[in-house]
Amino acid sequence: MGKSLLHEKVLVLNKYYQAVQITTVQKAICHLVKGTAKVITPDWTTHTFDDWIKISMFYENGAKIIKSPSISILIPEAIYLPFYESLPKNEVIFSRQNLFLRDRFTCQYCGKILKNPKDRTIDHVIPKSRGGKTVWTNVVLCCKKCNLKKGNQTPEEAGLRLLKPPKPPKWQALILEEFPKNKKETWKVFLDFAGIID
Repeated sequence: MGKSLLHEKVLVLNKYYQAVQITTVQKAICHLVKGTAKVITPDWTTHTFDDWIKISMFYENGAKIIKSPSISILIPEAIYLPFYESLPKNEVIFSRQNLFLRDRFTCQYCGKILKNPKDRTIDHVIPKSRGGKTVWTNVVLCCKKCNLKKGNQTPEEAGLRLLKPPKPPKWQALILEEFPKNKKETWKVFLDFAGIID
């Protein structure tokens, strides 16, 4: 159980209390030991590594605790980096998965939610054969039926309309989709503060 706990996710906040990334418990503990981070709890209290060890002693066996021969430590949900000024990344890498997340697994022409991966296709708004590029502003998630109807045409030529113009997603809009579901509620207070939750 200890090993799997080391790979659980921990939210990382910069010195301005903005969520900047997600790390593992193992890396978070390394930061705590080095003194480059503090544990931060939903009431905005911060705790040094030594403080957190003392707090961990009050938790029951059912809590998520990592034990070594010398110490027991409650896994942190979030850490705060008091000396880290970097802001969250705004540029999202173009990938099929990120495109699906941006378009909320919904065909951008007919609005059908595509739960089955087999139903998902990627459409170039301006077809590649007509100079269209594979960039955020020219690519959308599309169901097979609409893709077949559109073929090698523009949406207008095919009698289709986009639900919204495609544009690059913000990192903040995607981070929630990448979070493990069980963490969303735990991290909500920090994400609300940073304006990440709509």
